Amino acid sequence: MFSYEAGLLVAFLSWLWVTISALISINSRMSRNLRKMGQRLSWLTLTPKPISPEEASHGVVRKVLKFSLIYGISLPFVLASWLYVAYVAALLLYRWRKDAGAPQAVREFRWKLRNMDMTLDQMIKEFMKVQDQDPADFDKVRAEVVAELRERGVRIG
Repeated sequence: MFSYEAGLLVAFLSWLWVTISALISINSRMSRNLRKMGQRLSWLTLTPKPISPEEASHGVVRKVLKFSLIYGISLPFVLASWLYVAYVAALLLYRWRKDAGAPQAVREFRWKLRNMDMTLDQMIKEFMKVQDQDPADFDKVRAEVVAELRERGVRIG
């Protein structure tokens, strides 16, 4: 039941699931919405991080090679068998627990990011709600966000 070979099979299936789910997450609606704000999902942790000017200029081939390298390097860890399965289980538990304590406004914002095609203005308004900022300051906040995106070389629109 808990033989090395069974562990290899479960570990390989876990690796395949992690790789496919990362690929799906990176190409999801949430990822497209985050790009409008000059952010992207980290390929390892699947958390938002700012897009650097160098990353904004990378082509598709370079991104595919980088993704293949990252997840290809992790493939030999499958040989650790049940240890790799425990690692994946701990990773999933960590992600679930991290999101469990989020305030309702943050959970609603994440839901909208995952399920709605939002404009830059809608995202800024939702972000302001999460930060408890006054809606009357929208024009000022929008101008700051747009200026910061242009400074980093992120295409707007």
